[in-house]
Amino acid sequence: MKPWRTQCKAFAVVILSCVFCPPVFGDGFGARSSEDSEIRYWVIRGDVSEGQSADIRAQLLSLGLAATDIDRVREVITSLDWVAAAEVTFNWPDELIVQVQPEQAIAYWNDSGYINQEGAVFQSNFHGGSDLPHLSGPEDDIDEVMRRYLEIRRAMPGRALAEVEVRARGAVAFELEEGWQVLLGSDEISQRLKRAVIVIDRLERMGIQPGITKIDARYTDGVAINGPIPTTEQLLTQRENPRKGKEL
Repeated sequence: MKPWRTQCKAFAVVILSCVFCPPVFGDGFGARSSEDSEIRYWVIRGDVSEGQSADIRAQLLSLGLAATDIDRVREVITSLDWVAAAEVTFNWPDELIVQVQPEQAIAYWNDSGYINQEGAVFQSNFHGGSDLPHLSGPEDDIDEVMRRYLEIRRAMPGRALAEVEVRARGAVAFELEEGWQVLLGSDEISQRLKRAVIVIDRLERMGIQPGITKIDARYTDGVAINGPIPTTEQLLTQRENPRKGKEL
């Protein structure tokens, strides 16, 4: 279970883009506005990359004369999937100002998109290369995937999740950045997650490397561990914490 990663590198900087647009008289682009003024400049503001700024400029160019209609400009800019919100104003006599708020990705979604802070899926060519967890599941069950993702995060504060997958019939599996791979199944997931956390902590104290060890918590009273490690009986009788051992 390896997290999907794109090879594209992305960066976000605050850009103030001022593009000179030669006026075209008559019926051409920039010939008039609501105040019979010519648009000579575009100003693109916001926490956007060079590529995102170029995408907005392409949309403005495609509008032609309609770029003098700020409502139309706002509609076109916000229709871009990677744009969360946009404000458009006309600064008399010749300046169009576009303030852009990009979507903020918190995770990859399947192999085709991203999830924003509200749990909605969006598409973007500008978020690749970010260090994000990969969430996957049925396209119509994103709420359940997000719920399990947040539950695992709360159970493991301070640990980075690489992948969370909700499989058919609600079976849950996840992988940590350190390499621990865990199967939780579809029943009693919260209890199984608690046991998995205990086992991971115990294995780390014993110096077990995560990359070669898988934890199968799909059992009522314990876990199965796949890897070159001490026996389950040894794990349960660790002298340093016998109470925790009984909790398994």
